[in-house]
Amino acid sequence: MHLSSRFFPSVVFAFALSFFLAGCGGEEKLEPEPVVPLGPNGKPLPLMTAKATFFNGSLLAEIMLNQSRGRGGFHPAPVHGVPIAGSDVDTGDDVKITQEMVDEMRARKAESPIPPIVMWLQLTSTASNPLNVGIIDFKSDLGSFAVQPEQVALTPGQSVEAEPMISRLGVTSLNIPVTVTLRLNGKTETHVLTLQPVDSAARSPITP
Repeated sequence: MHLSSRFFPSVVFAFALSFFLAGCGGEEKLEPEPVVPLGPNGKPLPLMTAKATFFNGSLLAEIMLNQSRGRGGFHPAPVHGVPIAGSDVDTGDDVKITQEMVDEMRARKAESPIPPIVMWLQLTSTASNPLNVGIIDFKSDLGSFAVQPEQVALTPGQSVEAEPMISRLGVTSLNIPVTVTLRLNGKTETHVLTLQPVDSAARSPITP
């Protein structure tokens, strides 16, 4: 495998695209994105979590919130046609900058400067029988989300994590109520889970 032969063109292309977007040919230069504190009062955003039991204790719901997950942090979706440096995909040497690429990069620059906040919903079965749970509603000050998948099948003791939910509305408090509505066997149940920093959440009782 010739990793260097694929990596080098990707790096050269990324450099060329950055130079082009910077305004070659007399165009106005794009200003760098400002660094925006994610937590309230300009402080770093801590990992936040909340828990609640549903349906007479047969199901545990847990929400987690943070800026990113893992050492790699948050990675925005790639721009179509732009090679990703270090990937194993051979994009070839003949990669051209198109107007569509430039338009997409400029559109992203015009979006909210607030870095994305990511939330995850995890469901854990504490029942002795299989559960088929519907996720009906998930809303808070960070937005209303259509959680995917909408239906989760759980075996006894199994945990399933829904797809990440991304918000750019900003965190203004270290107590964030989240309204979660679930359905099981035709019965719908709603609880308000309050996201708190991990240390505080560990001391708080689980919402019944």
